[in-house]
Amino acid sequence: MKISKVLGTALGGTAFAAAGGLAGAALYLYDYCLSPKPYDEKTDTSTNRAVFREGRRWMNEHVRRQDVYLLSWDRIQLHGNLIVSNTPGCHRYAVCVHGYRDSAESVGVFARHYYEEYGMNVLLPDLRGHGASEGSYIGMGYDDAKDLIAWIHAIETRDPEAVVILHGLSMGAATVLTATGMELPHSVKAVISDCSYTSAMEEFAHGYEQLPKKVLPTEMALQMVRGICLARNHYDLAKASPIEAVAGSSTPTLFIHGEADRYVPAEMGKRLYEAAACRKDCLWVHGAGHAQSVAEDILGYWSKVDGFLESVSPWILHDNIKDVDPFED
Repeated sequence: MKISKVLGTALGGTAFAAAGGLAGAALYLYDYCLSPKPYDEKTDTSTNRAVFREGRRWMNEHVRRQDVYLLSWDRIQLHGNLIVSNTPGCHRYAVCVHGYRDSAESVGVFARHYYEEYGMNVLLPDLRGHGASEGSYIGMGYDDAKDLIAWIHAIETRDPEAVVILHGLSMGAATVLTATGMELPHSVKAVISDCSYTSAMEEFAHGYEQLPKKVLPTEMALQMVRGICLARNHYDLAKASPIEAVAGSSTPTLFIHGEADRYVPAEMGKRLYEAAACRKDCLWVHGAGHAQSVAEDILGYWSKVDGFLESVSPWILHDNIKDVDPFED
């Protein structure tokens, strides 16, 4: 689901709310954009192409899929989908993270690749306020990153020898990038970021600026929504800043972005790449819109992803004789 599209629709509808004052307009905007709502396939044009539909069906119908649950740091119940490898003793895990107002099944296309091509365990969590996870607000990547780290710790508890990669799409990409700026568990060896925004505030501003008619000045609108989020959820949207996170990251990261992305401009992806302090690589997909890179060029997409992971370490994608720790510092 495209954040900027939802934002634009909401802001276009704030005219009637403005009659009740600026606060009314901001409250309407907050509820429309940051309150959880069920996924609506009819309004989603970002992940409804065949490759994504097949991925959704693959996850939902997989005979080995199991529901797993986690209590978050702020005591809400989080839900995930775990599909355990068919390879006995496999210690490799791909955690695939979905985007805004969607659910875990939307990244089934990524999980399927890691599972079927490389025999990995795959975990697809529902972010807070999405899917079957509890939550009263959309985190835009910051609180979600803390939840993601808790999921990784759960993997490590289950499997102390775990080797983990993170693959995020849109807001899920913002989540995995934000996690790299935190105390990321040592088991995480690489990150794939597909069409992340630089920051939640900048992404909202981008959507607002596309409107032909604005009810409130851009900065006023964003700061009022930020204030409501602080008051209601004790959560600061300004902390959802992947570009700040990657500047302090040491986790090898591949940045992917569609060059025709109008919702999260490709320029944001390039700025993230330039800001990253870690080992890094990039893939800019010609003609791909938002969250469409894997659908636009599936062979080129996976060639780049697999090659990047192989370059970090072949142990990520393949089982090896464990006579030496390949990740020993």
